Amino acid sequence: MTTHYLIIADEFPPCKGGGIAEWALGIATNLAKSGHQVTVLSRWKNPEDRNANKNMPFDVRHMGGRDWNRFRYWYALFHLFKALRTSPEATVIAATWELAAPMPVLQHIFGSCHYVVAAHGLEVTKLEQTGRARQFIRTINNAQLTVAVSRFTQKEIRKRLDHNTANRVIFLPNGVDTNRFRYTENYQHLKQQLSISPGARILLTLARVIERKGHDTVLQAMPDILNRFPDTVYIIAGPGHPPTVSRLKKLVEELGLNDHVRFTSFVDDNDLNAFYSMSDIYIMVSRTIEQAGDSEGFGITFLEANACGCPVIGSYAGGIPDAVEDGVNGFLVQPDDPAAVADRVIRLFDDRSLLEELGKKGLKRVQEFTWSKIAWSLLGSIQQTTPRTQKYETPTGHLKK
Repeated sequence: MTTHYLIIADEFPPCKGGGIAEWALGIATNLAKSGHQVTVLSRWKNPEDRNANKNMPFDVRHMGGRDWNRFRYWYALFHLFKALRTSPEATVIAATWELAAPMPVLQHIFGSCHYVVAAHGLEVTKLEQTGRARQFIRTINNAQLTVAVSRFTQKEIRKRLDHNTANRVIFLPNGVDTNRFRYTENYQHLKQQLSISPGARILLTLARVIERKGHDTVLQAMPDILNRFPDTVYIIAGPGHPPTVSRLKKLVEELGLNDHVRFTSFVDDNDLNAFYSMSDIYIMVSRTIEQAGDSEGFGITFLEANACGCPVIGSYAGGIPDAVEDGVNGFLVQPDDPAAVADRVIRLFDDRSLLEELGKKGLKRVQEFTWSKIAWSLLGSIQQTTPRTQKYETPTGHLKK
């Protein structure tokens, strides 16, 4: 039976939205390929974005609005109301709980109005800092299903809920488009641009340059790595938080690593495969910053690297252990442990057969994380969940029948 799914996402390709945008795209594409009607509500920033998805197997309706972060609730309420008024039977899938926050109000208006919430990590662990814990609980309590992309996120959500609601919070990992991410030999132009010699060993972190990502831990490990393998180059790729970038560049100076570190800022989507493919190891040893509620929800770049045949090194932080299986597609180390990072990198550089074996196992493992399989699992979970049509909690906290 065909169902109409209404997906709402802050960011959606071609906008640069990271893992959440990729989640929304992967789910929308594969639900549509399964024969369901799919409509995406997406915020847009540039006029040309209006036509960017015209050849997709789903419809995209762009949501406008100034000062989005401040008025997100009201914009989401307005656009969801418009969509549900014409398709009240649609099941809403919100890419974050904040976009689902108006749904209890809309349930009050439309009656049997069902929705699913995706939870990634940071938007959950920062609840106490933002003072929106009560709104979050109300939103999750009224949802038909909540999908956490890591066991870490699932645990963080469940500990805030009562037992009955917690049972409707399931773990379903992030996915990766294995048609889009694959090994390529077309990367020599990048090596030339970055002044990297043909035989150099390359470490890569492709992520926002912020404190949580642990770039400094890798830099602190570099002297030991260079003592054994002096041709190693560490590429720090991705947009940066200026104060963090400045601190990292100062650390590079202090450690005498100027000839061995490259900062590349934004990476064009067309070059992603080349960056992963030319790297010997993908590394992102994130940390959790408890006082700020700053955590790593999953780490989709580990899967992208694996899809390109690149082994990975991650940390036992947040949801990374769901993306990296120690000894299978790479290694896991404790956060803030440069010695452990150096040990794993040297071990892989010293044993080329092990490095290649982890790369092959990672490529095989990532086949279990394709978006088609993730979307199929999501569909099964939605269908198995009994819709909450009998009663629901209104924004005032009272129960309605």
